[in-house]
Amino acid sequence: MNMEKRGFWSWFLQRITALLLVMGMSVHFFTFHFSPSRYASRYYDEIIHRFCSPGWIAFHICLLAMVVFHGLNGLWGILADFNLSKRANCFFRQILWFAGFVLFGTGIYILIWFATRNNSGF
Repeated sequence: MNMEKRGFWSWFLQRITALLLVMGMSVHFFTFHFSPSRYASRYYDEIIHRFCSPGWIAFHICLLAMVVFHGLNGLWGILADFNLSKRANCFFRQILWFAGFVLFGTGIYILIWFATRNNSGF
């Protein structure tokens, strides 16, 4: 990957979000999926209550932002390797920004909808 084509911050943030995603997804999986009491009948209610708390919603919004950025920035890196024209670069950059906003907005909507529907958060 040619760093000059993408820029330092794009390259740097790709590495930082990768590290943070590994840590954040580990916290998520061990907290929500690998609890010792996961076979208890009350486990689902505990998970819903935990998931809908404002702190966990904020955690998942940050995780969502990193996933969207990391994925779309990776796609941008792949496109940068194709040496496209300036016009094509501008077009694909706008498409990726639009996709990022749509994905992030949809994710936030679903998180908040789930929290308010289960009457445990907000």
